[in-house]
Amino acid sequence: MAKENIIKRVLNLFNTNTEQRGVSYDPTTAVGLPYGFASSPLSLQTAMQISAVYRCVEVIADAIASQPWEILEYTTINGWTSNEFHPTNYILNVEPNPVMTRFTMMKTLVSKVLLEGSGYLIIERNGLGDPISLNLVNDTVKIFQRDDNTIYYEVGIPGNTIIVDGSDMIHILNFTYDGITGVSTLRHAANTLGLAYASESSAKGFFLSGANMSGILTSDGKVTKEKATALKQAWSEAFNVTSGSPGGIAVMESGLDFKPVTVNPKDAQMLETRQFNVVEICRFFGVSPSKVFDNENLTYSNIESFQLGFLTDTISPLDAKIEAEFNRKLLRPSKRLKTKLNLNINALLRANLDAKANYVSKMFQAGGYTVNEVRKECGNSKYFNENADKPMVQINMQTVDAFVTKPKPIDKKIKPDETEVIK
Repeated sequence: MAKENIIKRVLNLFNTNTEQRGVSYDPTTAVGLPYGFASSPLSLQTAMQISAVYRCVEVIADAIASQPWEILEYTTINGWTSNEFHPTNYILNVEPNPVMTRFTMMKTLVSKVLLEGSGYLIIERNGLGDPISLNLVNDTVKIFQRDDNTIYYEVGIPGNTIIVDGSDMIHILNFTYDGITGVSTLRHAANTLGLAYASESSAKGFFLSGANMSGILTSDGKVTKEKATALKQAWSEAFNVTSGSPGGIAVMESGLDFKPVTVNPKDAQMLETRQFNVVEICRFFGVSPSKVFDNENLTYSNIESFQLGFLTDTISPLDAKIEAEFNRKLLRPSKRLKTKLNLNINALLRANLDAKANYVSKMFQAGGYTVNEVRKECGNSKYFNENADKPMVQINMQTVDAFVTKPKPIDKKIKPDETEVIK
């Protein structure tokens, strides 16, 4: 069966002419909803200029990239144990390719997933089929589905493309309607982002104008169209922001009166609207406003619950999505039952020393960690002792039936009426 799958995969690489293609999935559309750079009324660069968007993407991507990969192997004797010397460990935790580190690759991959809808990594394999490098895709990608429902990708610009089989492409999707193409978060948040950008631009224009608002020029007599145009032009030049004189001096003719249209500076900055935009953007990205430094509702009692909610509601599902794709693409089918790749979410808690100390202490007392495993979690060297790698439990607990007292057999050395409780 394994040999047939290999032969089928090789044949599929050559059956990529137009007649053999089934359904084509254009990456610029997804069920009528375009995603990524071309989907949002704002470009990626413009959207990232909104501080809340930048911080949401930054905090999610950093959290994923900060988690090291664990390669777990199963044996009947030891169960699931971590293998730090697995051949795949180097490309997962050190250098996935000669261009970037593991952190940079994972952060860029997650950023593309959030902003463009999909993130791609091309897997380069050796002769045995084991991965030897992971290459981030920055080119245009088109997805095609063959008649047998297998997927392959065209990477590059027209006239200069390469064909990548689905088994050699790690494809992480954001939100998806069809399970094949991803939809950018920016697409769903288009209205909120447009309002946020408009409010930021309005506040910027208010300050660029020297905090001066428009006004009305009135005249006692009749003003011709030509004179009104000349007055307007003269007034605009005197208070032109681009000329560097937002606080210029205007000279008016006799009989003219200027009535400014005043607006409260607080209203001009639209502080409430901009504050609302932060919360709305955080909702789309699944990030607590406290993570983007909005501390309005942050208290000492709820800061820990916000952090826990971020890990369980945002990072953990994204971890599961990435792990599932890496496991089914990086590992050969014969290895998947007894080998799995996990992102270690515990690494995000290493700065919280009090919580970490409480966790490892309880794990040690329950026999979940050995002495050396506790020392490893704390970054200390291994303790060389035959008992340091053995789990230990406290012995001051007993079973319920041990509470029953039983009379001890009478000994000739004690009096007949004396009894002793047997534990």
